[in-house]
Amino acid sequence: MSHPVDSEELPERLVEYGNAAFVVTVGGDRTPKIVHVPVVWDGEAIRCTPGTGTLANLATPAPLTLVFPAPEPGDYSMLLDGEGVADGEVAVITLTGAVLHRPAPDKPGDQIRC
Repeated sequence: MSHPVDSEELPERLVEYGNAAFVVTVGGDRTPKIVHVPVVWDGEAIRCTPGTGTLANLATPAPLTLVFPAPEPGDYSMLLDGEGVADGEVAVITLTGAVLHRPAPDKPGDQIRC
């Protein structure tokens, strides 16, 4: 089960989850690209400095997801959805939604629902 994260609690959650996330984008050929980068919340958007492949995927505004792994085993992961755009060597991400996602089961098959 997922729990929504509202914009008021986002700064607190970013302190809890740390300043690095996996950024997931999709290129024009529909190939996903996943990179791990440090991120900064400026109060309005998240900014990061991914490589040229991710920046190319964000040459025009495009949807993306930021994945923050669980801080401890058994904790929830945080998923942030947004729209990203390249601004020089920086990706600027405007958030459109955020959830804490339940931990995976200990063994495959422990829980049928994903």
